[in-house]
Amino acid sequence: MHQEKQARVNREIKARNVLLIDKDGKNVGNIQLFKALNMASEIGLDLVEVSSGKGTPVCRIMDYGKWRYEQSKRTKKNKSSKQGFKEIKFRPNTGDNDLVYRAKRVDQFITEGYKVKLSVRFKGREIEHMYSTGKDLLERFLALITVNHKMIGSAKTEGRNITLWMIANE
Repeated sequence: MHQEKQARVNREIKARNVLLIDKDGKNVGNIQLFKALNMASEIGLDLVEVSSGKGTPVCRIMDYGKWRYEQSKRTKKNKSSKQGFKEIKFRPNTGDNDLVYRAKRVDQFITEGYKVKLSVRFKGREIEHMYSTGKDLLERFLALITVNHKMIGSAKTEGRNITLWMIANE
């Protein structure tokens, strides 16, 4: 189990002197811990150790609960942008309603931060018309996508497939 390092708050801080930053972000200076705790409690906020190095720890007067909430939102956002990819497969004779449904799914995947791979699979004699049919199908499909996106490269032939990669346009 992965356990995050918790910041020390109020009475958990062990140092005698701290480098204090007030609630507005101004550097107060090097003061004794009990004075910093009194200043924080007068305002109704917490004293949080934001950096502990070899010297005196840096402490800031802030709302600890709000700070933790913002930190968790930031880590969730970073995780969502590092997700893998989704693949949407279809064939040259895929119906229009299926294309509309898959286009909605691609819109959803792109907004969630996924990289999307579109694959058109050809079998048997369909390969004879692979380029013309595949190109037309991909153009029709891309016209159905409503989310702002960009292609990574162009459509490529991989054996019996034509593939195209897409990501969100930032």
